[in-house]
Amino acid sequence: MPSASPVAVPDAGTVPARRASRILTTAIVVLVGVLLVHVLVETWAQVLTGPSSEDPRANLENAAQWPKHVKTGLYLGLAALTVTKVLLDRLWQRFRTFADLALVVLGLVMLLAGVVNDSSMTLMGEALFVYFRGVIVFYALRAADLNWVLVRRMLIPVAVVLGVNVVLALVQMVIGHPAYTALGWVDLTWADQSRAQGLQPHPNHLGHLLGLALLGFIAWVAVSGRVGRSWWIVASVAALAMSATQSRESLLGVLAAGLLIAVLVRGSARRVLGVCLIVVLCTVAQIAVRPDNRAEWERRLENTLTGFRNPAGSEPERVTPPAATATPSVPSNVKPSSRPGDAEATPSAEPSPRATNPSARPTATSQASQGTPQATTSAKPSSAAPSPAPVREIRVLYLQQAARILPRQPILGFGIGQFGGIVAEKDNPNWHKNPKFGPEGFNRYGFQAVQVDSFWLHLVMEVGLLGLVVYLVWLAAVARPLVHRARHDRRSRRASPQATIWGIAAIVFACVVGFLSPSMEDPLLPPLLWAIVAVGWWATRQPGDTAVTTRATGVPSPLPAARNGEEADTQILSTDEILAQSRQARRSTDFGAEGVNRTFG
Repeated sequence: MPSASPVAVPDAGTVPARRASRILTTAIVVLVGVLLVHVLVETWAQVLTGPSSEDPRANLENAAQWPKHVKTGLYLGLAALTVTKVLLDRLWQRFRTFADLALVVLGLVMLLAGVVNDSSMTLMGEALFVYFRGVIVFYALRAADLNWVLVRRMLIPVAVVLGVNVVLALVQMVIGHPAYTALGWVDLTWADQSRAQGLQPHPNHLGHLLGLALLGFIAWVAVSGRVGRSWWIVASVAALAMSATQSRESLLGVLAAGLLIAVLVRGSARRVLGVCLIVVLCTVAQIAVRPDNRAEWERRLENTLTGFRNPAGSEPERVTPPAATATPSVPSNVKPSSRPGDAEATPSAEPSPRATNPSARPTATSQASQGTPQATTSAKPSSAAPSPAPVREIRVLYLQQAARILPRQPILGFGIGQFGGIVAEKDNPNWHKNPKFGPEGFNRYGFQAVQVDSFWLHLVMEVGLLGLVVYLVWLAAVARPLVHRARHDRRSRRASPQATIWGIAAIVFACVVGFLSPSMEDPLLPPLLWAIVAVGWWATRQPGDTAVTTRATGVPSPLPAARNGEEADTQILSTDEILAQSRQARRSTDFGAEGVNRTFG
């Protein structure tokens, strides 16, 4: 009978180090969970503790700033814990992937764009923090030693806040104004437009939150053999709440990511397309039964087409008599029906603190995270002006105008922190008057928007085509291990981890909504996105991913651990190693399937 293998006795010095490492992992997971909950209630907390003025600019400037300071402290604390964990456990080998290298190159390109365009060091530092603060969550969770229990405990509080937002959105959809004022909202722009916002500053923010949650359900449906009827009801309620936000970008993002999942996961097309159909039917029902929602969709479509028929720069020049500057008046080309997102041609108009149309105010608590352009009065009259240009979609005008300006500095753009973002607005509220954008600057067409409502437009204008390409390469490098695992499992007819599929879908969703919003710089979407991607990376690299495969097939998966998205080499194990893995597989099976379902279901 062979003798038993000797039991390794750990050094006395390693025991405290391992205990400290476990404490750091727990602290990282707890801090990430606190951060995710904080960004979901940050603006509402400011509303409850801040001024109650109907002037959105007054609220923005005078609201309590402690929630923002708390959020910044959470990010900095998370970064400190991550660095400490990496140094203690010597994990630098874990951060030598192609995605990490691409991020370093991207940071250098952004710094170069700032240096050659005279961005100050402070401006560049603030801009980089806003661009990549959500990525801190990604690296923190990669440094932590995760397990399904920790992941579940991190996401349960987020799920509770998500459920509260779903209920509030449905109540706002049914009751209307009283449901908004009861929560403390003073600016009732979105109530006037019948767009639910829950506890979020903008309906699109709530749409992003619900869109990511629905994609988690779609990923679960795609890899699971059976999903209970109750979960389909829950998903349908979430889809109805998302339709109540009338967030068009979230709808497009969910559909695009859902179609990709249907292609990636073998045999899932029918179930995935069923969820997408529920989302579409809820949106169509909103449009059919709510005339204001139907009118909004028709207006947006018409103004978008008008924007292409009458592009930026085609509007007639205004002629202002010298004596007319004495008495300000409302320009003749600003109509009372102007709504957020539309623009009429006002080449020389500058935004005023208040809109001419009270029902078209931006939300009072947009926190410089979701710019909502609106028609404003001009400082000069428009007597003797030609006939006004038609109302057009502001995003179309901005895109057309940027297409003419970017060729002046196409490679590195105009410098980070200098165009249409949170940092540019904070550093210089008149950033659009910068002569580098042209003799008259960047025309905002009489709209007071805190941001240019397109992340990709903002990015390319600040860092140029080179920065845009490197950014896309970095995102592709992040998605590569997830896609590699999904394709490998598809060929092997094996169920992929749900977190892997969810991570891919979340990246696609963020890229789509970035065309119509500054989402990748918002306080809300980036930490949620990178938490999902980080959990996807961890689940993808688990040896065999016993929990998922056992649930699907009843047999532990033989898939070895992968590194950098590549399949690991096959190893011949000793008898003791095989027995150890069998014991570990039994322990994983005991809670694995239940843990996956409770975590992401």
